[in-house]
Amino acid sequence: MRMGEGVIEEIKDNGLAKIKVSSDYLYVACSACAAAEHVFVTAYNTIGAKEGQTVRYEVEDQHLASSAFVCFIVPLIAAILAGFIGYEAGLAAGYDSFYFGAAGAAAGLLISAGIVRKYDTALGKIMDSKANITEIIDEEGPAGE
Repeated sequence: MRMGEGVIEEIKDNGLAKIKVSSDYLYVACSACAAAEHVFVTAYNTIGAKEGQTVRYEVEDQHLASSAFVCFIVPLIAAILAGFIGYEAGLAAGYDSFYFGAAGAAAGLLISAGIVRKYDTALGKIMDSKANITEIIDEEGPAGE
């Protein structure tokens, strides 16, 4: 289980909260989030935290190993295989095989992006990967409370 801290940006009607997390507490296996300064995490707000409060949350990390494999290894393998296929196709056709190989590798990366997106969607349907707010660290809520 991974723990993190952040500030609640928004309380949603369905018992969820949107937490602004600094990059120091990111738990993502891969995504554009890893380079972002702030990321938003959706978490169950069972303790009744309010907007503006700093909270601690927990996230199950059982899916991180498989996610890391899909995000990093699958695109690498797809680019290598598609690049090799493109290279061989260029040789067989009598053209410059370098450009065919590069085009194949680019196609492999595009295909792997679709695979990663499909995996992410499927994972979201199978398991609940939302965080749980476990503690209010800073009691200060919005101004005036």
